[in-house]
Amino acid sequence: MARTILFQLFLFVNTTFAFVHPGLLVSETDITRIKSKLTQKLDPWQSSWDKLTSISYGQSNYTNNAVPRVYRDATTDITANAELLWHDAAAAFALGLRWKIEGDAQYAEAAAAILTAWGEKLENFDDEGVDDQYLTTGLQGHELVNAAELIRDYAPFAESGLATFTAMFERTFLAKNLYFLSHSAGSEHNVKHFFANWELCNMASVMAFGVLTDNSTLFDYAVDYFKTGSGNGGINNCISNLVTEPETGKIMGQPQEAGRDQGHTGLDFQLLGVLAQQAWNQGEDLYGFNNSKILLGAEYYARYNLNNDVPFEPYTNGIVSYTEVSDDSRGSYRPTWELLYAHYGQIKGVDAPWTKEYMNYTVTTMGGFEGGAGSWGEGSGHYDGLGWGSLLYYLDPEDIATAGNNSLASSNSTSTTMASVSTSTSASSSTAPVANLSSVTSKEAIATTVPVASSASTLQTVVIPTTSVLESASPSLASAAVVSTPTATEGEEDDECFEME
Repeated sequence: MARTILFQLFLFVNTTFAFVHPGLLVSETDITRIKSKLTQKLDPWQSSWDKLTSISYGQSNYTNNAVPRVYRDATTDITANAELLWHDAAAAFALGLRWKIEGDAQYAEAAAAILTAWGEKLENFDDEGVDDQYLTTGLQGHELVNAAELIRDYAPFAESGLATFTAMFERTFLAKNLYFLSHSAGSEHNVKHFFANWELCNMASVMAFGVLTDNSTLFDYAVDYFKTGSGNGGINNCISNLVTEPETGKIMGQPQEAGRDQGHTGLDFQLLGVLAQQAWNQGEDLYGFNNSKILLGAEYYARYNLNNDVPFEPYTNGIVSYTEVSDDSRGSYRPTWELLYAHYGQIKGVDAPWTKEYMNYTVTTMGGFEGGAGSWGEGSGHYDGLGWGSLLYYLDPEDIATAGNNSLASSNSTSTTMASVSTSTSASSSTAPVANLSSVTSKEAIATTVPVASSASTLQTVVIPTTSVLESASPSLASAAVVSTPTATEGEEDDECFEME
C-alpha cells in the first residue's frame, strides 16, 4: 500500500545577511590567536601544533585517495573503502590549517589537490538502500567542507577547484543529507528511527555547505532543524529528558543515546559542538538555545563518565526502550571538550564544573593536549570529527574577550554575500567565487508530495525540494535532488552508529 511523504522546505533568502569567512570550525580570530601563541612557543598550542605538523596527514606530499564510490559497509562482493575518505578529509583539514597559520602555499596546494580530486571522481556511496552511506555523507561531509572553507580564498583553488568540489558535493553529499533529514530513507519507520548522531552529522554537513557557498537557505534549514526538528537531531529530542542532580538540585539533560552506550553519546556532543561552533561563527547562538540545553546534556554525560551516578528517566520512542543509563564504553572520550568548556566556562562564564573536569580528563588521557583526526588512533570513530581543540580553542584569560567576538565580522575576516578572488597564493582573508545557491526567490515555500511504495522491490522517489526551484539556484543540485533507493533491509548494524532496529 502506497504511502505519501510530504517534504516541505521553506526557502528564505535574506539579502542583507553576510556570511563570515573563514567561518565554520575555525575563524580568523582563532587563526590570529594561534599564530601569536606559536610565535611565543606556548603550550598547549605548541605541542598540539607539533603533533599536527608531524603526522602524515599534515605533509605537503600527501597523496589523495579519491575513488568513484565510497563503501562504508563490506559485503561478500565489496570491500569497504571508507577509510580512504576519512584519511583524505583529515589531511585536507590539517593542510588547510597549515596554510592559514604558516602562509606557505604548498600546503594550500596539497589541500586543494585532495578536494579537487574528490570533486572530479566521487559519484556515489555504498549500494542503494544501505543506510550507512548517510553516516559518510554527514561525518565526512562536514569535515570536507571545513577543509574547503580554510582554502576558500586560495586563488588557484578559487579559480577552478572550488567549483569542481561544490558541484560534486551538491549532487552527492548534499542531496543525501537533505534526503536523509526529510525522513525518506526506506528503513525509517518513524521520524525517531535513527539515533541522534545520524541526524546531527547530516545537519552539520548542510550547515557547513551553506556557509561555504553563501547559501542562507541551507544554513537556516540546519539551524531550524536543530531548534525544531522532529527527529532525534532536534535538540529537544537529542537531549530527551531533564533530570535533577541529587547533591545540588541543578538541572541536567539526559541524552537520547545515554541508555544505549557512552561512545555514541559522546559522539552526539562532538557533533553538537560542531553545529554550535559553526553557527556561532556566523552570529547564531545554538550554544545558548533553550537554556543552554547542549550544556545541560554535556554536564550529565561528563558527570557519569567521570564515574559518578546520574538519575535516569526511562526512555522509549517506539523503536528502542531503555530503563537505565548504559555503562557500555563508560569513560570513553572524543576530542571535543576543549571547545565546549572554552565556550561555556570561559567565553560565557557559566558554571560548567563537570564539563571542565571532563575536558581535563580528556586532555590528560590524550597526552597533554586534545588531538585531532589522524593523531589519536585508527578506526571510524577516530575520524568522526576533526578535533585539534587545544590548538583551536584553548584560551588564556586575556584571549576570552576576543574569542567571544567570533560571531561578529571582525576587521580580519571577510563578510560576503558575493565572492571575490584573491590575487595572491599566500594565506589571506579575501573570498573566493563559489556556486551561488542563494538566488532563490525570498520566502518562497515549496511543498512536494510524491507516492512512496512500501514494496522493497519498488524504487521510492522523493524530491527535495522541487527541482524547478533548485535549478534556479544550481543546475547540479537540481539534478541531484531526486534520490531513488530501494527500501533498505531492516536490522542493519554499523560498528560505529547503528540504526534503531
